[in-house]
This record gives sequence, structure tokens and C-alpha cells, in this order.
Amino acid sequence: MSEMVLTDSELFAGGPPIRIERSLGLIKPDEPRIIRRAVLAAVIGWAPLVVLAAVQDAWWGERVKALLLDFAVPARFLIAAPLFILAESVCIPQLGSTVRHFLDAGLVLESDRLRFDEAIASTRRLRDSITAEVFTLVLAYALVIALIRYVPPAEFPAWHRSGGGGTSTFSVAGWWHALVSVPLLTVLFFGWLWRLFLWGRLLKQLSRLDLQLIPSHPDHAAGLKFVGHSLRAFSLLGCALGAIAAGFVANHIVHSGVPLTAYIHLVGGLVVSVVLLFSGPLLMFSGKLLQAKRRGIFAYGALAIGEGQQFERKWLHRAEGLDEGVLEVPDFSATADLYQVVANVHDMNVIPLDLKNLIPLIVATLLPFVPVMLMAVPLDVILAQLANLLL
Repeated sequence: MSEMVLTDSELFAGGPPIRIERSLGLIKPDEPRIIRRAVLAAVIGWAPLVVLAAVQDAWWGERVKALLLDFAVPARFLIAAPLFILAESVCIPQLGSTVRHFLDAGLVLESDRLRFDEAIASTRRLRDSITAEVFTLVLAYALVIALIRYVPPAEFPAWHRSGGGGTSTFSVAGWWHALVSVPLLTVLFFGWLWRLFLWGRLLKQLSRLDLQLIPSHPDHAAGLKFVGHSLRAFSLLGCALGAIAAGFVANHIVHSGVPLTAYIHLVGGLVVSVVLLFSGPLLMFSGKLLQAKRRGIFAYGALAIGEGQQFERKWLHRAEGLDEGVLEVPDFSATADLYQVVANVHDMNVIPLDLKNLIPLIVATLLPFVPVMLMAVPLDVILAQLANLLL
């Protein structure tokens, strides 16, 4: 067995900004230092903002107060940024194990083994692409430049401004936020978008193999339902995206008095976007599963018809009656078992996922909105409503 498959847990352990982190010594061989990097990201993204605002305010002033009351800042840099890094410990091994299972389950023919290994190798090459690393960094700063250039200064929070005109309106903390904190968060997010692209590309390549799919498989996905379990691994990423949105909503609810109901569509759109983003790669198997289902319906259907006709000739056209023990005859149980197998074919899904795999992702995305809801609805009101339900 090739080394590429034996090291499946590292298949997606790369991409932006891991090369930069390795060059800075933040990642050592066989030592990802995930907790340390997560803490460091939180410190770099958030702590200097407070320190610089305090220095410019001579320790405690309106700028520091405004920063500490800006819920979007800790949501991005104390929650989302660390979660993007912590997700590596869950998502990367899960995706690698999922790919490895194509071999363990016998879905890949020996004649397709070379194509399988080539797909793995090309994924590794793209994962370690210097171009992708540089492009991600350039894109992150291009986004920052666009925000500075096109967003009116009055749209930035109070702690972000110093009161001057033009680009000089940025405070010292504002410049750190624009040049360090936001690019850091953006690069981490873009890095996961790159891995997600590689994941979808690899699944597309695997879907082109002559996979040994079983339409009657009890998982109702021809044996591919294990691929759908990968959605659970993206839960931390869903929570990170939810935290970013929740911080934005919290600011408007607390500081502008906007009701929570005004953001129902935003929250719903976020959930739909997250589900589509992370489940989208599974659509690569839809064509292959549709072919398997069509083949199974005809093949198993013909088998069921033949069995049913034989069963009827033997048992439904008897001159003598049926005694009490006839249902214990193996013919009845065998026919029932066959029809259950055929039912599995007809119930087969053309996408290898179900609600059980979607629920953890949806819950994780909505979890950061729980504190926001508590901000919008007083705790005593919530307790009173719960009491009315229980009493």
C-alpha cells in the first residue's frame, strides 16, 4: 500500500496559511501545536487593539470603552479565529479517514488503484501550492484595501477612528485592526475555502472511478453514506461563521435597539449558506448514485418479479388449503427479505447525506446566537415563558 494512503490523516494538513506558520516556526514536524496557535491568533487579533486604544486614550477613555463594547471584535478574534485553527484537529483527520475508507470498504477496483493514487497525489500538490498561499495573502489585503478605500469613515466603529479626515481618520488601534487583525482572520477563512475546494475536487475525481456501489445497501446511499459523515467535522467552522454573524447582530441589538426579529432572514440565510458550502462537495456523487439507483431498480425489480411469480405459483394456486404452520416455511421469510432488499433500492438517496449529519452543523452555526437572544430577550421573560410551558 502506498505511502500516500498510509498518511491519510495528513492529506488536508496544509494550504494557506500553514506554510507561513511553518516558516515562522509555529508548526513543527509531527507537532501541529494547534492549541498554542489558536491562543496566539486570539492574542494577536484582539489584545493589541485594547492596548493601542488604551495608549491613545491615555489608559481609559471613550475609545477603549467603545472597543470593549463592540461585540463583533471578540466574536471575530477571540472566538472565530481560534475556532478556524482548532477545526484542524477535527476536520483534517476526518476528511483523510473518509478518503481512506474508499479503499477499506472495497469501493475502488484494483484496476482503478493507480487513478486513485494519482488523485491523492494531485491533491497534495495543490495543497502545498505556493501560488495558493500567495494568492490568499494578496486577496486578504486586497479586501482590506477595498474596505479602506470605499467604505465611508463614518461607517467604521468609534474606536476605529481618530477624528481626522481621509485615511488618517484611523486610530492606531484601527490601523492594527485593518492591517493585522482582519487579514489574519481572512487568511484563516480563505485557507479553509481552499481545503474545501480541494475536498470537492478530490470527491469529483473519485466519483469518476468505477466505484463498486451496491444499490441495495442498507445505508440508502449505495454504500457511500460514510462520506456524508464528513459534515459533522465542519461543525467548528460553522460555529466560527456563526460567531462572526452573531457579533454583528449583537452590536445592532444592544447599541441601536434593532429587534432580533429584524435579523431572522440573515440568520436563516447564514444557516442555508453554511449547509450549502459544506455539503456542496457531496453533490459530486449525485450522478454516480443516480446511475446506481436506476440500475438497481431494473435489476432488483426483475429479481423481485421473478421471485414473486414463483411464490404465487407455489402458494396461491394450491387446491388444498394452507395449514397453520405454513408461514414458518422458508419461502415466506426469503421472499420478505428479498422485498426488503428491493425496498432499499427504491429508498436510495442520490446525495450521500441525511438530516442526522446536518443537525450538528446547523446547531453549531446557531449556537453563537444563544447569547444574542439572551441580550434581546430579558432572562426573566424567558424563565416566565418556560414556567408557563411546564406548569
